[in-house]
Amino acid sequence: MTEADRGPQTLQDYIAFLRRRKWFIVVPWLVILCIASVVAYILPPVYQSKATILIESQQVPEDLVRTTVTGYAEERIKTITEQILSRQTLEQIIKDFRLYPDFQDNAPIEDILSKMRKDISVEMVSAMVPSRRSERQVEVNVAFTVSYEGGDPKKVTQVANRLTSLFLEYNMRLRENLAKTTTNILEQQLEAYRNTTRLLEEKIARFKEEHLTELPELMRLNLEFEQQIRQQIERVETKILALEDRKVYLEGQLATISPSVLFRGDQVWEPRDRLKLLRSQAISLEASLSPKHPDVIKIRREIEELEKKVNADNERRNLEKMLNDKEVQLENLRNRTTDKHPDVVRLKQEISNIKTALADIQADEAGGADSADSGPTNPAYINLQTQIKRTEIELDSLRTQRKELEKKWQQYVKRLEQMPQVEQEYQDLARDYSAAQKKYNETSEKLMEARQAENLEENQAGEKFTVVDPPHVPGKPVKPNRMAIILIGFILGLGAGAGLAAAMEFTDTTLRTAGDVRRLTGAPVLSAIPDVREVQEMQGKRS
Repeated sequence: MTEADRGPQTLQDYIAFLRRRKWFIVVPWLVILCIASVVAYILPPVYQSKATILIESQQVPEDLVRTTVTGYAEERIKTITEQILSRQTLEQIIKDFRLYPDFQDNAPIEDILSKMRKDISVEMVSAMVPSRRSERQVEVNVAFTVSYEGGDPKKVTQVANRLTSLFLEYNMRLRENLAKTTTNILEQQLEAYRNTTRLLEEKIARFKEEHLTELPELMRLNLEFEQQIRQQIERVETKILALEDRKVYLEGQLATISPSVLFRGDQVWEPRDRLKLLRSQAISLEASLSPKHPDVIKIRREIEELEKKVNADNERRNLEKMLNDKEVQLENLRNRTTDKHPDVVRLKQEISNIKTALADIQADEAGGADSADSGPTNPAYINLQTQIKRTEIELDSLRTQRKELEKKWQQYVKRLEQMPQVEQEYQDLARDYSAAQKKYNETSEKLMEARQAENLEENQAGEKFTVVDPPHVPGKPVKPNRMAIILIGFILGLGAGAGLAAAMEFTDTTLRTAGDVRRLTGAPVLSAIPDVREVQEMQGKRS
């Protein structure tokens, strides 16, 4: 007979099974039920006091005053919970309310703190509210509960009140600290931007002072002045060219006139003209008189003196013309090169040699004539010399003026050349100053908003926790659930008895009915001898 063939098969078999195994079912059931009942009434009562705290939104519209306390309320609640569940806070609560007196002497403080953390519960309360961005309903945490469990209802209520107060106090302190921290950070940033702006202002002021004439806003003015000076230089150069032409013309006129004249009676002779006349007369005299004739000797002596004088005048004119040409060349070279240029040095040396030769000629003329006759005597010559001298003075004045104008023009050209670089440096400073000023203004506005937010937190007009259901003294314990324990014991006892009876039935190999024999042998049962006790019991029931 297999395992499946053992045990009851019909309703009558089940009834018979219950009759046979009733004590295996009843006894475990009663034992477990009694144990569960005893445990249910032995366990000490556990009371719970709970407070409901509402997460109240900001009272002032955010469009008017925006808070600086960022983050969700759930994050702050977790932060506050960790602060309340810290060792220092819990030890103070245990000390103030004398909690867990049975554990004070036997268990370490860590175990007591761990038990208290288990007795404290913080749960969020959510609700479905319309979304601000869409029409759908979203789940939002609108409140949370703080509860504490313990054996003494009054102490439980007191501890729950303390925990509720700590949540309110820590939340207010946390928000105020966050607002103050934001304000302090913004004040430090504002001071840093103020110092940066002040330093940049000083740099810009020094830069303007150092480049007063090279600032970008003076570009147009410098260009106008540069053009005006260049036009003045052109006018001066035109005058110089005109005077140089005049000087050349006067010197050409001067070259054709003898500086000295001869007075012979009422006639005034130039040495060249007188020399031509004497030469003609000498030819006529020599043709009619002997060479030793006094008149011939006299005229020859006068011719020799005039020839020396004319030759000296010619040589002096040539040297003066050469000197003038060399000085013009030197002046032109100086305008293009420096004084150390080889051509300039060579011209200076030649001019010095010419001046020395002129000085020697003048010394010879002075030594060969009286002091009264040392200078030119020709009025026309003297007049031309005076005009030339005046022209040279004007030329020197104009050249000096041209040098000053060129120097001034070079200054403006240098300014114009440096203006792009100065403008770039100035733009960099101006850009840095503009950025710093913008940061300063933005930070100043943020600081004003942060101070308003700080006042909002100090006046408790921002988001805050409000107790809508304070802790009450519990009227009945929340633990243990005695009826649930007894019911569990009832179910467990009944299951244990049924399991024990079934185990006994499946392990019993006794043949009790004809069906057991048929299932075991597979052969039909022809007859069966009834149990005498059963027959008697059945007869007794009938009678």
